[in-house]
Amino acid sequence: MKKLVLLILIILTYNSCEEPVDWLLDDQITPRLVVEAMITNIPEMNYVKLSLPVRNPNRTPQSLSNATVVFMDGTNYNLLTEDPDQPGLYMPDPGLQGVVNKIYWLYIAIGEDEFTGAAYMVPVSPLKKFTYYDDPGNPGYYRILPRESDTPAYTEYKIQWEEPDGRIKESVFYTYQLSTLDVNQFFKPEAETLSFPAGARIIRIKYSLSPDHEKYLRSLLSETDWRGGWFDVMHGNLHTNLNNDAVGFFAASSVVRDTVYFD
Repeated sequence: MKKLVLLILIILTYNSCEEPVDWLLDDQITPRLVVEAMITNIPEMNYVKLSLPVRNPNRTPQSLSNATVVFMDGTNYNLLTEDPDQPGLYMPDPGLQGVVNKIYWLYIAIGEDEFTGAAYMVPVSPLKKFTYYDDPGNPGYYRILPRESDTPAYTEYKIQWEEPDGRIKESVFYTYQLSTLDVNQFFKPEAETLSFPAGARIIRIKYSLSPDHEKYLRSLLSETDWRGGWFDVMHGNLHTNLNNDAVGFFAASSVVRDTVYFD
């Protein structure tokens, strides 16, 4: 902990040399900051996104620039750099690689305000064999049959293919395997599923879930994908591992991925 405090003092000293940040949000308004952050064992998948909260869901969130953002592991720290082409997106050193069974800290400084969060990276189980079935309503097209994970995890599917007229089509969807079933998950509303032809390229990316990350994901799904079912509940606050009235989540996930060329 002493090392962590020392690192924060070093960062604050560095931050004091920068131009001040316009931090216009009223302190009485909560939440004050929206954070989407992830550190993984794959260097190019590490990032932090910062934005201001919106009261109208139809409005686009305002990205937050000129913040000081740091990843720390208790011994080392990595100062993130804002992407000049994507305001509010902060990237660490390209070589940063998370390690399983380790705790990571996120530190954010905006003017005189500070926000922190901690995340623990658990191992991910291997991807299972890719499975599919014929689309009964669309001859010559197929649908993915997701295989359950042995441990809590979620999997991202990125599918790309070429239509007969030459158009390139892309789609992304997610499947979730949580440690316990939520009644809203079991009776969730029907969602449109995707079918694709032979020749498609399918990228599978599987993320491990720590108990804290799983709790956040469950609260998020209960407010989004699982709403509209038979057992809807009142809107609630999303779980977070961030302090000082920030919302969102700082995730530490180990990742496995593969690419299937579907014939």
